[in-house]
Amino acid sequence: MTTINSPEAVISLLQDIELRSKQQVAGLSQHKDAQQSWSAIGFKVGKNNYLIPLGESREIFPVPTMITPIPKSVPWAWGMANLRGELLPIFDLNHLLLGKATKPTKHSRVMVINHPDLYSGLLVDEVLGLKHFQQKPAPIADDVDTSISPYLTGSISQQDVDWDIFSFTKLANAPQFLNAAA
Repeated sequence: MTTINSPEAVISLLQDIELRSKQQVAGLSQHKDAQQSWSAIGFKVGKNNYLIPLGESREIFPVPTMITPIPKSVPWAWGMANLRGELLPIFDLNHLLLGKATKPTKHSRVMVINHPDLYSGLLVDEVLGLKHFQQKPAPIADDVDTSISPYLTGSISQQDVDWDIFSFTKLANAPQFLNAAA
């Protein structure tokens, strides 16, 4: 331990303690923020805003120009597209969930589900990009009862925008989705 024998030494020691304390607090704050932060992909279906966790979508691309209808399938089976040599079934998410067919626009996109056993895409009205949040989403309320609620896992708000957390995994495992043939 250093001997303190002058006022300058006391001031220097106190400044050193203050500096180390600020560094420790900054390190704790950043560590806490890193644990609480959350990122997801934002998208729109109709007028509703949704988020999916980053790992639930394999890729996102513009609506293909060549879509082949799928005969004898449910109305929300939008068609098949050739994506880099692989046939990708595309499903209209708005039609599936809300019964209203999507009219593709220049903003419409296809989001490919990241599922080990199911290669398929979902037509959405718009992809809003990567969204970052300072906290994790709250669990979905038990009293929410809509046609979409079985596929929701939570909700979060940011800058006066409410987001529901949609699960492509829950959708991909739903019997209704797995039995798309009419």
